[in-house]
Amino acid sequence: MTETLTRSREWLLLNAVEAWLHHYENAGTPTVAQYKQLRDEFHDAYMQTLHKDVEEPTPPLSTSTRKRTKNASQSSNA
Repeated sequence: MTETLTRSREWLLLNAVEAWLHHYENAGTPTVAQYKQLRDEFHDAYMQTLHKDVEEPTPPLSTSTRKRTKNASQSSNA
């Protein structure tokens, strides 16, 4: 059985940059420094999304405390 995993945009970007660095970091290409900077930025963004989920819990559902009132047609019949 296959499970469907939903990944955040930040996780996908971080994973793509880390995969690129894994394969090309030692190749001596001039873009390695830029990819390392991207990795750091995407890592920070991804970590913020993780902490955001923890810090901002879903507020509880509010219940109505308003009492039901009679409408005009019901009050004139009384």
